Amino acid sequence: MRYLLTILVFSLLSVAAFSEYPPEGWTTSITEAISRAEDEDRMILLDFTGSDWCEWCARLEKEVWETSEFIQWADDNLVMVFIDFPQNMKLTESQQSHNRALKEFFGVSGYPTVFLLDNDLTPLLKTGLRRGGPQEYIRHLMEDRNIEVKSPEKFNQEFRKFIESNVGDIP
Repeated sequence: MRYLLTILVFSLLSVAAFSEYPPEGWTTSITEAISRAEDEDRMILLDFTGSDWCEWCARLEKEVWETSEFIQWADDNLVMVFIDFPQNMKLTESQQSHNRALKEFFGVSGYPTVFLLDNDLTPLLKTGLRRGGPQEYIRHLMEDRNIEVKSPEKFNQEFRKFIESNVGDIP
């Protein structure tokens, strides 16, 4: 019985997750995100997710991403990239390649994993699901830093080169 309930819950999550793909306000393209971040002077948020099977990813979406407080803040501060690894939906080969390349570059091994980069592509924070709702998550993104890059310029060059080699042209 518990097994059937689990299947039902994940099925409902996957229907809800794909009512709009990607979710409103998100892009699935790192190249688009880079261009927009530079043009609009915004940070880039990378959400590595398993949208149709990861319970923790669904909680992050519901408790933070989908709240009006976070959406309003994100509209002014972020370009958000949805880097998805679904099990019940087939992405295009190019999208799968794009997502795998980013996963490899950032060394992601679990979901959800969230990276925050400044508009110069310097990584500032690696995180995931946190307690406290949208207000605490916004504070966390704005104030906490746990990635130290000795040479942001070198990282920027390496990241752009990696993207050009593995994803496509970037601005």
